[in-house]
Amino acid sequence: MHRIFGFFLLLLCPFISSANQDDLHTAESFLDAFYTFEQSKLARFLAPNADADRVLYYQEWAQAANYKVKQRTPCALNVSKAIVCAVTVTDDFGQTMGYVATDTFTMTIQENKVSAISFEGDDPPIFQQLFAWIAENRPEILEGPCKDLFAGGNTPGTCARAVVAAAKEFVALSDT
Repeated sequence: MHRIFGFFLLLLCPFISSANQDDLHTAESFLDAFYTFEQSKLARFLAPNADADRVLYYQEWAQAANYKVKQRTPCALNVSKAIVCAVTVTDDFGQTMGYVATDTFTMTIQENKVSAISFEGDDPPIFQQLFAWIAENRPEILEGPCKDLFAGGNTPGTCARAVVAAAKEFVALSDT
């Protein structure tokens, strides 16, 4: 349904400039590169800045957690003229704790590069409960491989795998 809406939006809205269409194409190509899990491909779409570092961190995190695209709607311009892309994924966190999440990327494109980006997931409360449990029961994860999680940390893959292992422990304890 969302794909059809996005398709008609692109066809029926003549006010969308070719520059905006180029930016939408760049955003779609960015997502293609993100989910290949090849950092060199993704880096080609990123302007060199702190956002680029966060995106490359997130890509490695997603790869380690075995993100698989379940549904991807076409990117679209929002009212602020930022590009918004929603991707529903399955991953090791969701499989362990019983949910599917949608990641939403909001980005600005300049000269065919992502110059600013934010991303957020719609993970259910159990994901936040997991991190609270980790902080209390497995602080070595947050002090070790997840130190500076999404804020300059340098072991996103190790962090993601540690969080998945903790999630399995968390669920097993919750089931008893």
